Amino acid sequence: MTELPLSAPRLDLLPRRAALPAGQDSDLTVLVRILPAEVPAPQGPRPPLNLALVIDRSGSMAGLPFNMAVQAAQVGLRMLEPHDRVTVLAFAQTVEQLLPPQFATDREALCRQVDGLSAGGQTALYAGWLDGAIAVAQHLDPRAINRVLLLSDGRANVGKCSLQAILPDVAGLTQRGVSTSAIGLGPHDDEDLLGAMAAAGDGNFGHIEDPAALPSYFEAEFSGLARTAAQAVSLGAEPHPALGPLRVEVHNDLKRTPRGRLRLPNLLAGQPTEVVLSLRVPAQPLGADAGVLRVRLAWTGRDGIRRRVWTPLALPVLAPEAYASVPENAEVRLALEVQRNAQPKREAARRLDQGDLRGAQATLRELEDLEQHLPREAGLTRQHDHRSRSKS
Repeated sequence: MTELPLSAPRLDLLPRRAALPAGQDSDLTVLVRILPAEVPAPQGPRPPLNLALVIDRSGSMAGLPFNMAVQAAQVGLRMLEPHDRVTVLAFAQTVEQLLPPQFATDREALCRQVDGLSAGGQTALYAGWLDGAIAVAQHLDPRAINRVLLLSDGRANVGKCSLQAILPDVAGLTQRGVSTSAIGLGPHDDEDLLGAMAAAGDGNFGHIEDPAALPSYFEAEFSGLARTAAQAVSLGAEPHPALGPLRVEVHNDLKRTPRGRLRLPNLLAGQPTEVVLSLRVPAQPLGADAGVLRVRLAWTGRDGIRRRVWTPLALPVLAPEAYASVPENAEVRLALEVQRNAQPKREAARRLDQGDLRGAQATLRELEDLEQHLPREAGLTRQHDHRSRSKS
């Protein structure tokens, strides 16, 4: 196995109960928590930029969100250096190129090109992003940060709109050297879409409500301080061979790699990634320390090197009365409930993508019934986790 650097992520396996009952089959749930390493700050002068600023000027942005988008664009433009290349685009139902790709030799002149914009119309978010990515790709520079920066509420309704349709294209451009970051604007921004685009784009996502936060955001963005600690991440879970051929159930909505492992999003510094697994463990003899599971994490680091780490899980086998006194891990129980209650949302989204409005509504009604029985702590945990990943 490749020697692991200090920047390697940490892999924790948390069982719902830290034991197995002797002499009887049991259901075991395990929370796999991946803790990315911190990303070191870059040293020396920052690299040049090859940047596309893409501004959402659709009707849903009207008011403060749009004013913030214009202000954000101008803050970013004023922080450019003369050797940075920039293009500025704005989109509603169509895309307009305000500034063709050019070097930032006159920053105030660049800012004036943004002043006359107004908000109105539908939201062709995908087309705006794609035109920005094409502009960056036309001047791709291996020495530069080649990036699309999307300023939007993420409420796409023209062209490709769903995660399933947009993310493969974002990931494909990332592989070709064009990254994507996003700033979510407005109280109702679609953090799921914008955050997922930034993750697939090997960039950063920030939800910004205070204009005073913009300079620090752009300082990090332009310095190359991406929060991505690892990419091309996969996870494999193998039951211990002594247990025989067992099926491991995955509660998260994750795609598989060609080798059957789970495909995870990029690991972002400061943001744990969690996967919930369950399996049926056959009866074990009293007093043993039973090997249950081995989890394999593979990733490509910021240095381009592919690495792997394996973490095993073994549990003591107790008499049934002793096992009954082993407490549940509340974190694992809540993580399982959150994933189970997320399944109807995913099904509703799938039905909407297929045009099945009635089916989606029926699925959401089922979700409302489920959430009435979801422990209050689980709802709070889910809400806090969603917002804390998104704020800058």
